[in-house]
Amino acid sequence: MSAEVQCPAGCGLMNYKTKRNLKIRVFDPLGYAMMICGIPFIAAPDNLPFEFFTSNLIVNGGIGVGLLLLGARRASLVTTDLRCNTCNGVILESKSIDQKLKGDLLGLSENKAEYIRTALSSSTEESEYACPDCGEKMRHIRVPIEDGEHRSNPIAPDIVEDIQNLTTVSRTVEIDGCKGCDMLWFKKAKWEKLLSKDSTIILKTWI
Repeated sequence: MSAEVQCPAGCGLMNYKTKRNLKIRVFDPLGYAMMICGIPFIAAPDNLPFEFFTSNLIVNGGIGVGLLLLGARRASLVTTDLRCNTCNGVILESKSIDQKLKGDLLGLSENKAEYIRTALSSSTEESEYACPDCGEKMRHIRVPIEDGEHRSNPIAPDIVEDIQNLTTVSRTVEIDGCKGCDMLWFKKAKWEKLLSKDSTIILKTWI
């Protein structure tokens, strides 16, 4: 994509902004090591295996919390995305799509990036916006999502699944995208933020 990108909504030039998402984990050995080291300080602050640390509960607890927070920050995702200061819209380019829109580790949900790319390829609904890169009309899709913290489990007993379904938050996120340029346009930043959360999933259809 070119250095100067116009907002699809016609607001003017968009800006690249770097953002750290604390809700998305990435592999960072030092970050995870810091979080692991912080656990003993919190779990047993008065019985540490390290003689050179004080026996003060408050001090050791503070050290543990500090290590956990610093480790979690290091192991969080940092991306640089295009954002419009006027309408607050967001463009995700190819790299950010792969980094932010993943599936769960167990493979129980769809890989969000793959699902959206497939949906864009098969969509016949033309967007009202043109791609800021190639100038062609983008495609419009609606993506069904659910809160992963309350998703139904295909191997759980029926009664458990019924209880989970009562607390499931189901929503639809609207996205415009260009398959050829591999970019997504969210006219509302909150939709991109919601879809990018690790706890937000696209359920697979179990047969």
